[in-house]
Amino acid sequence: MDRELLLLGLLMEGRMHGYRLNEYISDVMGLAAGVKRSSAYYTLDRLERDGYVSQEVEREGKRPPRRVYEIKEAGRAHFFALLRSQLGGYTQTYYADDAGVAFMDYLPPAEVAVLLSQKRERVMGVMEQFRALPDQGQAWRHVVEHDVAHLEAELVWLDIVLSDLGGAPLLGGGVG
Repeated sequence: MDRELLLLGLLMEGRMHGYRLNEYISDVMGLAAGVKRSSAYYTLDRLERDGYVSQEVEREGKRPPRRVYEIKEAGRAHFFALLRSQLGGYTQTYYADDAGVAFMDYLPPAEVAVLLSQKRERVMGVMEQFRALPDQGQAWRHVVEHDVAHLEAELVWLDIVLSDLGGAPLLGGGVG
C-alpha cells in the first residue's frame, strides 16, 4: 500500500495525532499496509515539507506533547491524484520467495518438501489473521478479500509444487 496515500487518506477523516495514526495502521491495517511507525513519521514529515499536511504540537494537562497532523488543501488534491492513479493503474507484484524457489534444486526434494510445508503452514496462519480482522466497512473488506485471494493462490501453488516433489503430505489440509 502506498504510504502517502494511506496517511493522507486517514487524514481526510480529520485531524489526527501521530500515535493515533500509527495505532490505526498497526491495529486495523497492519497486515495489509506494511508501514512501520518510523516510516509513517518519516512519510508524515516529508508530506509536511511538501506542503500537503500541517503539524502542530499539542499538550493536554500533564501528558507529554504530541504532534497533531492535518491535511491541507494541496494534500487533498495530492490524495485524489494518488487515489485515481492507484485505482486505475497496476503495480506488478514480485515475490521475494521466488529466489529460493529458483534454487531449490540444490536441496534434496524431501527437505524442500518439508520447508515448503512449513511455508504453507505460515501462509495459512497469515490468512487466518486476515480473516480475523474486524470489519471496517466495504472498502476495507475488499482489501482483506484481495489479500486472502492472493494467499489462497499461494496455497494452491504450494500444493502443486509439493505434489510435483512426489506427493508430499499437506499439513493442515486443502485451501482455507
